[in-house]
This record gives sequence, C-alpha cells and structure tokens, in this order.
Amino acid sequence: IVFGVLAAISLYFLLDPRSGSNTPSQTDFAVKDTGRIESLWISGISGEVFLTREGSSWSVNGHPARKESVRGLFILVCRLEVESPVSGSAETRIRNGLRDHATLVKISMKSGREKAYRVYHDSISGSTFMILDGADIPFRTGIRGYRQRNIQELFSVDPGYWRDNRIFHYLPVDIRSVFLQNNKEPDKSFHLARNEEGRFEVAGGLIPGTWQDASEEHVGQYLGYFYDVRFESFLDPESDTLLHNESRDKVLSLDLTSRETTNLEVFPV
Repeated sequence: IVFGVLAAISLYFLLDPRSGSNTPSQTDFAVKDTGRIESLWISGISGEVFLTREGSSWSVNGHPARKESVRGLFILVCRLEVESPVSGSAETRIRNGLRDHATLVKISMKSGREKAYRVYHDSISGSTFMILDGADIPFRTGIRGYRQRNIQELFSVDPGYWRDNRIFHYLPVDIRSVFLQNNKEPDKSFHLARNEEGRFEVAGGLIPGTWQDASEEHVGQYLGYFYDVRFESFLDPESDTLLHNESRDKVLSLDLTSRETTNLEVFPV
C-alpha cells in the first residue's frame, strides 16, 4: 500500500506540467546556516523594518534589537519547509494574495548572495504560501515543530516588536545608589546608597535626611528587581498622548559602580 501511494505521488509530479518547477531553486526558502545572515528587510502594507548585524548584536531601523526576537526569527527562517505546491483550484486566489497582501522578505548573506520571497497567509485554507522572487509556482509552507499555520504574522513589520524594550538590566553588584524623586508625594522620595564599607544606607526625602542602615535582605530583594525590567510597548503617536506640559510624576536615578547613570522619567498619559 505504501509503495502504491509513493508511486502515485511520483506519477503526479511526472505528469503535472508544472512539476518541472518544483526544483530546489524554486523551493529554497530556508537558511540553514543563520550565522551567514548579515541583514533582513521585511516590508508589508503597514510598514517595514530593516534588521542588520552589528558585530555580535543586531539593530532594527537604527535602534538596538531585542535578542529574543532576532533569535526567534533565525529559528523561523532555518526551519521553513515546503509542504506542497498550490492546488489548481486555489492558485488564482493565492497568486492575488501574494501580489496584493503579501509580506516581502529579503535576506542578505555575508557572501553577498540574497534570498527574497513573498509570504501570504490565506485565511480561507488556513495555510501560508510563499513564492521566491523569479519563481513560477507558490508553495504551501510550514515550520518544523510549529503548529501555528500563520507564518506571515511572524515576519512582523512593526519596529516596536523587534526593538529592545529593556529599561534596566543590572545585577545588585552593579548598582551604587538609587534615588526616587516622587514629585506628587515628596515625602515618599528616598535615597539608597552604598557607604564607604560597601553596605547600603537609606535616607528619606528629596534632600536626604538622616542616613540609617538598610536591611541587607530587603536591599537584596529590592535591587533584584532591576535585573530585567521591560516596558510593554513603545508610544504610539496616533493613539497615545504624552502631556509634556505637565511635570514629571517621578524620576528614578540609578548610579552604577561603573560610574554610569541611568534615569527613568515617568509622565502622566
């Protein structure tokens, strides 16, 4: 039975006039060695992003890129697999979708070679179709080990998805002092700083009052919060309004043992 099925599939491709296009050059979507990738350009109806390698890091549209997002993109382009050519009954619909609603992807390699294709998710069939630049036939594609069928949405054209959204990423040993300036409730402002012996002391008020020894347990827990602090999303100029004419609600200042300073200002929205 298995032999008969395989023979039938082989006969289909031998007799199908389009089967000659089903060659590696027509289906070569994946990049197996992602270490050779130098840049990726992703463009769609709502925008575009340009990811480029800068040494061991990546940037998106000139801003630092989030490592997790780039790592996920590499897994995506590495595991792309062709499942079948587009069926005859759906070909016109899929070609129209690839022409009018596709996401364009161009991958540039260290060797100077480029790989470019269009990605379109067809909501009717629930499948994603791709076609290489210069190819004749679209192919239904999937990702090995990934059940979600909408691959197009993984090629996001939103720069905010790719940009690094970390505010703080410090270990307790990296922090020399903390100052919270609470403009709405000044009596809740405080200073936390290492003394000459390396232990932390705390003082309340905008201008530090009497310094007192701080609990090592509480300080360790508090400073641990600064290890991986991220914000939810970037400001949307069309829907979010920053009231610049109002004073800042709070200002958080961190002095690091490296003598660098990081400030976070909080405004009402």
